[in-house]
Amino acid sequence: MRVKDEFEIAVAGCGPGGLAAALMLHRLGHKVTLFERFVEARPLGSGLILQPTGLAVLAELALADAALAEGARIERLLGRAAPSGRVVLDVRYSALRVDAAGLGIHRGALFHLLFEAVKRERVAIETGKEITGSDLAPGGRRLLRLKSGGGIGPFDLVVDALGTQSPLAGQSPSPLAYGALWASLDWRSPFNPHALEQRYRRARRMVGVLDRAFARGPRRESRFLLEPSR
Repeated sequence: MRVKDEFEIAVAGCGPGGLAAALMLHRLGHKVTLFERFVEARPLGSGLILQPTGLAVLAELALADAALAEGARIERLLGRAAPSGRVVLDVRYSALRVDAAGLGIHRGALFHLLFEAVKRERVAIETGKEITGSDLAPGGRRLLRLKSGGGIGPFDLVVDALGTQSPLAGQSPSPLAYGALWASLDWRSPFNPHALEQRYRRARRMVGVLDRAFARGPRRESRFLLEPSR
């Protein structure tokens, strides 16, 4: 369904959120331009979990089936304290609704699905444009400031998809005092292929395992997310 009025919209950031927003707004009939600071748009980070709300967005974009084929369907989150093994988290998505599930997927795979869809529909993408802020223009519109100098616009709407350190969000939050490590391994494991299993050492360290069985053979890919102490 197209909207009655067409707006000029800037989407800042070419990550999954920005790509999905640009694609949806484009399909509603708006004139959308994506801005990316890298010369070539590419994914950053390792893996993520899409909750049912995220999968609903992909379904609206007709990309849910392709995403499910690239990732691991998650039906349960199971967490135990270490070293006791006491269960401290046990969530089944079916409690929300029978067919509800999460999806563990590599950022690169999700990025590729969305980026290819954006290119197929010829949504405008401006790369090599690092945004440093915005200014109010006449008529309540917005101009985007660039690190290289000058500005772009004005736009009726600016969608900020630059993340937690976005210069469009005003004062940036302090950097997080912890990090994460991610690895993909080929192995035969005893883990439930549709559960994300985690172990916690207090609230300071966590390790998670997501086991995915490939349809073409018995090999499994297990993905670990490690958070070192703060």
